[in-house]
Amino acid sequence: MARRAVPAGLVVAAAFADASGSPRLAFYALLALVPVAAAVALGAYGDVVEEPLSPQEAAPRNLQVGCWGLLLALAVVSAAARAPSLAQGFVPKLATTTLIACIVVLCIEGVVELVLLIRRPAEPAVPLEEEARSVAGQVY
Repeated sequence: MARRAVPAGLVVAAAFADASGSPRLAFYALLALVPVAAAVALGAYGDVVEEPLSPQEAAPRNLQVGCWGLLLALAVVSAAARAPSLAQGFVPKLATTTLIACIVVLCIEGVVELVLLIRRPAEPAVPLEEEARSVAGQVY
């Protein structure tokens, strides 16, 4: 859950910076997004490879890995498209289009995560007395 907060925040910051007329800030937000998205994509891939999942459980996780990889590619393209025009102070159409695509990819990834949370079986509730006994019996 927390791993999605930083990339989403950087994408939203870039979108707000573009909307407020600050293409330089948007460029740096997208530039910061590149290593963050790479780390999140590698982490998601590691989770998929590490855990043996059934095909029904693996499909949404693989989709999430693909979304993170696509977000990384879009961030690289958007930052690269903005770099030559920083001195002129305008935003190329390719950069705007890829930023919108980043937002769409994050929305898709969020919906997939929501579906996974809904599908997850509920954990059985532990009565308070049993929890207190188990904690009291532990030696620290």
